Amino acid sequence: MTGSERFKKIMNGEKVDRLPVFEWAPWWGATLKRWEGEGLTFRKYNDWRDGYVLQRQMGLDGCIQTLYNVRTAKTPGAKVHGGGIIETAEDYERIKPTMYPDISTLYDDARYAAMDEMRADGDTLHFFTVEGFFWFARELFGIEPHLYSFYDEPELLHRMCDDYATWLETALNDICDRYTFDFMSFAEDMSYNNGPMLGKDLFDEFLAPYYRRVIPILKKRGIPVFIDSDGDITKAVDWYAEVGADGMFPLERQAGVDVSLYIEKHPEMAFLGHYDKMCMKFGEEAMRAEFERLLPSAKKGKLFIGVDHQTPPDVSVENYKIFVKLFKEYAAKINE
Repeated sequence: MTGSERFKKIMNGEKVDRLPVFEWAPWWGATLKRWEGEGLTFRKYNDWRDGYVLQRQMGLDGCIQTLYNVRTAKTPGAKVHGGGIIETAEDYERIKPTMYPDISTLYDDARYAAMDEMRADGDTLHFFTVEGFFWFARELFGIEPHLYSFYDEPELLHRMCDDYATWLETALNDICDRYTFDFMSFAEDMSYNNGPMLGKDLFDEFLAPYYRRVIPILKKRGIPVFIDSDGDITKAVDWYAEVGADGMFPLERQAGVDVSLYIEKHPEMAFLGHYDKMCMKFGEEAMRAEFERLLPSAKKGKLFIGVDHQTPPDVSVENYKIFVKLFKEYAAKINE
């Protein structure tokens, strides 16, 4: 059974030989720096392909993310982290010509050929990511002004989301024509530790209509749709289910989420992550206990176990190798 077949069967609620052993976003840069200081050698290409090299070297299945950015190199950047690049409708119209690129210009044939070579190992998954409608507007307004924009600039916010949805209607078809991905994700980060950063009424008015426009395009193509939102998604998971999302990640334990509740409420959905990264530095016993916590949910629902949001730099390379060893052990227990 290939990685693609395995992933698809789990999404369809079918039996598989084992869970996939993959990470959607494996390691912080500081983590890699530590591991190299501990003697790890893996850099072969000095580009995006080295992520795959290390995944396979560590014994993981491969998982490669391809980003399709709505902004280009000509789009102005924020002057400070979390800052915006527009304040008014005039600002948006000024930068708009620098955005919404032709998908065919973002990656050359060599990129897709390399992806084919990775997939040929039989265990590598490929997914692509575009910005969600919350993330997209936040990148333009900046974090704080974006939250005010729902009240202060509703017409502009709708205009921006409408333009973005129009671009996605073409872009998503072009992406799917160019390469057969196993799944995709909308980057959102709409929730943090205390839940969503907006209410259901604002979600229904400003986000839901645009998701309902573009998600059916992916459904027709057979591409599972995941929402990437950090923090406590307990409320948000219901909202995204209503607009047709097939799953969510990374289900951060530090935010108090509990996947066992979600698979009861939404058995049609899949979930990725939820393995508490904070236990990994404590060694094998702590890591095994975390796998034991997750195994019942993985057997009962569509849970793809994975570190809940990148392995942090307090985890040694030896402890990560133990994690992978245990991951393989518990991935094989899915049918016990």
